[in-house]
Amino acid sequence: MTVIRHLIFCATLSLTSMAMADINIGQSVPTTGIAADTGKALAIGASLYFSRVNAQGGINGEMINHIVLDDAYDAKRAVANTRTFIERDNVAALVSYFGSGSGLELSQSRTLENAGLPLIGIYSGAQSLRNNPNMFHTRASYAEEVDKTIQLLTTHLGVTKIGLVAQSDAFGQDGLEAAKAALAKRKLSAVGEARYDKNSGDVGAAAKTMAKLNPEVVLLIAVSQPAAKFVKQYRELGASSQLYTLSPVQYEEVDKAITRKLAHGLGISQVYPYPNDARLRLIREFQADSAAMLNKGEYPSYALLEGYISAKLTVEALKRAGKTPNREGVLKAMQALGRYDLGGFVVDYSNGKRAGSSFVELTMVAPAGGLTR
Repeated sequence: MTVIRHLIFCATLSLTSMAMADINIGQSVPTTGIAADTGKALAIGASLYFSRVNAQGGINGEMINHIVLDDAYDAKRAVANTRTFIERDNVAALVSYFGSGSGLELSQSRTLENAGLPLIGIYSGAQSLRNNPNMFHTRASYAEEVDKTIQLLTTHLGVTKIGLVAQSDAFGQDGLEAAKAALAKRKLSAVGEARYDKNSGDVGAAAKTMAKLNPEVVLLIAVSQPAAKFVKQYRELGASSQLYTLSPVQYEEVDKAITRKLAHGLGISQVYPYPNDARLRLIREFQADSAAMLNKGEYPSYALLEGYISAKLTVEALKRAGKTPNREGVLKAMQALGRYDLGGFVVDYSNGKRAGSSFVELTMVAPAGGLTR
């Protein structure tokens, strides 16, 4: 665990720096740049479960070597990392990648298909990735997140004036299309929309555009740091709209970036069970494994849980892949997995599906911090 965390934060690693291991699993996430906190959480979450398995003897006596490379939220770099995993490390599988752009680059280059390599879990709900035969999704789509949010706003709260703010990339475009479709289904359209640059994260112009409109609700299709900046700048401009975001926004990062007074009332859709819901066996295991790395007063995050879930699913595939798991065996195991209960959270890949879950619930930042459901 110490070695893995050190390598994550240094954003580099080599096989020679690891303890002797037999099964290589690759993970490309941003450990530097605008999405670094979430990327690190995904990697640490995966390492928590792999560490649990290694402590219990590994897979048929073979240890899992979790190799993490930094892609800095750059899609082409994620593909280059993947080729390194394939050519240098001979990985049996990939786990919990980050971002729609990375997924799209992998799909367009056919990197996974050409190598016969499964990617188990990706931090994206983009519809364009749902049919890639080598990607096994553990989260609901953005379309499902947006539709549930729009349903709440329009049907239950009577909202009719909604503005849209989106990141200028594949993620933002997918979210915008999903939001427009959800509104059109209810015979509505957005009162306005604005974009912000993915690389700079500068939301100033978008905040000013929406503040002039000041609709009843603004839906943010953003990652954590730009979302936090938008909330702060939007409130400082005097706008009073209710603000909602999708699951790529991590509450902990927003809370760290701006005051709780500003974050209070921010709605966030979630695609995994609440990380503190100890009624679920999955969450009890997750809490036990993550407790040692959390500081006093900290709570395990959704991103940490997502990495953990993807690793747990990967281990199940490794167990089913034969005495000496390789990428062909792991891919076949995932293709044949069908419905699988991870301990209160179910994924289902029956009938060739690659979208394993449609779970969505809505949360809101409470006045004293934390999330309410």
